[in-house]
Amino acid sequence: MSTLVFIEFNKNIISESSSQAATIANELKNEVYGLTSNDDETYISSLGSKGFDKIFVIDDFNNYSAIEEVINNNGIKTIFSPSSNTFKELSSKISTKLNFSIASNVLKIEKNGKISSSIFTGKAESHMINDNDSCIYLLNKNIVESRDFDKKVDIIKVDSKTTENISFEILEQKFIEEDISLNDADVVISAGRGLKGPENWKMIEDLAKKLNAATACSKPVSDAGWRPHHEHVGQTGLKISPKIYFAIGISGAIQHLAGVNSSKTIIVINNDPEAPFFKAADYGIVGDAFDVVPKILNSLG
Repeated sequence: MSTLVFIEFNKNIISESSSQAATIANELKNEVYGLTSNDDETYISSLGSKGFDKIFVIDDFNNYSAIEEVINNNGIKTIFSPSSNTFKELSSKISTKLNFSIASNVLKIEKNGKISSSIFTGKAESHMINDNDSCIYLLNKNIVESRDFDKKVDIIKVDSKTTENISFEILEQKFIEEDISLNDADVVISAGRGLKGPENWKMIEDLAKKLNAATACSKPVSDAGWRPHHEHVGQTGLKISPKIYFAIGISGAIQHLAGVNSSKTIIVINNDPEAPFFKAADYGIVGDAFDVVPKILNSLG
C-alpha cells in the first residue's frame, strides 16, 4: 500500500509537518510517495532521509491534471496533508473530483483504519473508522516525532500535457523574516495585553533568544498593532503545537486556547490567580510578568 504526502516547503526546506507525515506513513509500513512543485533536484534527492521512497515533481499545485495523473496512475488511496490553508483548499478540490473522503485535525491513524481527531477546539477527541477506501488525512502538527531514514529516493517529473486548473491561484508568496519559524518552533514565548504596551516586548524577545524560541501573541495584541499579525495564535490565527508554550500576561480565552491547546507543555505566567489559562496549564506562576520574566532571564544567565 502506498501513501502520498503533499510536501510543504519553507524557504526550500521541507516543513516539519511534512516530515512527520512521512514518518507516520513509514510507521504504517506503507510505501511513501511525495508530491511537490519544488524542482531543486539536489535538495529533493535528499528526501529519502525523511522517509520518502519516491518524489513526484509537478510544475504547480494549481495544475489539477498533474495531481490527478499522479493519484490515478499510481493507485493512490491514502493522502497525508499538512493542515495549512493552501493544502486544505487543495484537498477539498481533490475530494470532490476523485471521491476521496477527508479526515481533518487528525491526531492518530491506526493500521485497522481507526482515526482519532481533535474536535470542539481541542476539548475532545473523536474516534471513527473510515469506510471509504480513498481518504485525505489533514494531520495536526507534532502528533509524532519525525525520524530519519536510510532510503534512496526516486524522482519522477510529471509532464502533464492537459491543464485543468483548480479554481484558486497563489499570486505571491512572501516569506516572513524570522530567526525561528513559529510553525516549527519547539518552544514558543507568547504574551498578551498584560505587557501593557509594545515598548515592553524586549524582555519577551530576550527570553526567546535565551531559549532558542519563537515569539507569539494574542489576538488583542495583534489587533492593537503591538506585534505583527503573523505572530497571532488562536482560533482565527495560527494553530501551533510546540513542545513548550509560555503564555505570559494572557488570560486564556477559549479562542486563544483553540490555537495552542495541543502544545505538549503549557506554562502560564499571570498576576490573576483566576485567569482561565491556569486550568489548561501544566505549570503556572501567579505573579507580575514584570517581576517574573526578569528573574527567569537572570537565572538563565
